[in-house]
Amino acid sequence: MGKIIFRFWLVNVLISVALFILYRLVIAETNTAATGFLETIIVILDIVVNLGFSTIYLFVVILCSLLFFLNHIEKIRRNKVLSFLTFSGIPAVCLVLLIIYILVGVYKYNMVLDPLKMLLLFSVVYLASTVLEFVLFRKIIEKQQAAPKVKQ
Repeated sequence: MGKIIFRFWLVNVLISVALFILYRLVIAETNTAATGFLETIIVILDIVVNLGFSTIYLFVVILCSLLFFLNHIEKIRRNKVLSFLTFSGIPAVCLVLLIIYILVGVYKYNMVLDPLKMLLLFSVVYLASTVLEFVLFRKIIEKQQAAPKVKQ
């Protein structure tokens, strides 16, 4: 069982790092044309905010991937809801909090928060990948539970 969980964790970490690198590439490719001194300062601040969000994103997805190891506990592994929480539930809660933060910012301050929109996009992609991993994990677990145990 440990090998299966480790493989899923490893795939999740690789997906997380790939999304982080892609996030950084998208930040690097943003339009940074500035004509004046003040616009240059704003562009620099925007890049710094984007880099900060991407670093937070990396730490959160790595932390969420460590929760996969809770499936070593028999009660969690057998319960589909608890197992789902270890795979996708915690990232989903983080995503909902991010959406609420964006909505409050837009409603209260009447501003569009582009860095948060990009963070939201990459968070949705990560959440979709964890849901897919959960479905595959449950299929493997159910297949193992259905197979008769052979005594040696």
